[in-house]
Amino acid sequence: MIIALEIHIRAPFVINVVFVCPLSKLQTFLLKTLKHFTHYSLHNKHFLLSTILCKVVQSLCNLKLRTLKNSTLSMASSCSVSESTTQNKPAYEIKERTMALEEWELKIQTANPVDFESLAYHGCDIKGYYEAQGLMSYFDMLNGPIYKTLVKHFWVRASVYDKTASEIEEKDKILIDPTLEGKTREEMGLDPFSCTEIRSSIMGIPVFILEWAIAHVLRRDASGKYSRLEIPNPKSSPWNDIVNMSLFNSKTPEKYVDLSIEKKLLLKIQNENLLPKGGGSDQPSLGHRVFLHHFINQEKVNVPKYIFKHLIKELRESQLKNMCWVPYGRLIS
Repeated sequence: MIIALEIHIRAPFVINVVFVCPLSKLQTFLLKTLKHFTHYSLHNKHFLLSTILCKVVQSLCNLKLRTLKNSTLSMASSCSVSESTTQNKPAYEIKERTMALEEWELKIQTANPVDFESLAYHGCDIKGYYEAQGLMSYFDMLNGPIYKTLVKHFWVRASVYDKTASEIEEKDKILIDPTLEGKTREEMGLDPFSCTEIRSSIMGIPVFILEWAIAHVLRRDASGKYSRLEIPNPKSSPWNDIVNMSLFNSKTPEKYVDLSIEKKLLLKIQNENLLPKGGGSDQPSLGHRVFLHHFINQEKVNVPKYIFKHLIKELRESQLKNMCWVPYGRLIS
């Protein structure tokens, strides 16, 4: 397929040029073309490249929609289309923003790669803790790129679709058509609710994040212990004595400086790569300390569920409290 793309971008990217090349070689062609713009910085070239690719995706989606529309019209002329067919999810939709924050105000948290071999060479071999959790594929993934523009576009339009949201969806249907009261979701023309999702769109393309999808990216199963991120009554919780024994070998709580070098590294990796903290206190919450306790004792943890719940928590913080931190920039990319 050959694509011809004319680009008009405002200053500082004032360009009026037509690219004609095979679609499969578009990115390589653009990279070679951008080398001729010597007065642009490397950052500006990358921004321009991502902008052009987004325009291409949007154009192809519009082309696909026109093709689907034409094929649907031709089918309708030859046979009757049932009402249930017209209620399928659209392949292309524009989601409204779900927060007051602007995209430029967001700060993407980029996880840091970990050189386990170097740490082991210097006497701190902690690789076994993450091998026991099946997370080595995740740490290998951290060496890849992060598409910050797309992540921000996703985040400001994201919403949590859970049991409560599905019930509101049903009430809205009944409000429009009272005869639907008492009927199943399928009879209302809705998909059955199966699990909690994070829903958004990128350039009109629907995007969903689910717990099992995170497990698939991590290349491990979504099983193991889950002790919750927000533990009720943290000051009087019996977890305190258990966690203090794992961290300080004593039931008496001590300070961060009293941790061993190995446990300090485990906590640092946790705060940057597994349960990233966005501002606030440097002291880990009880939920974070319980998570570290499971790692130290090599108890299998449901890491995909922890990550999914942390994503939901941070998304709601952005929507309700205007928190600007976006976790897992690489994972979302």
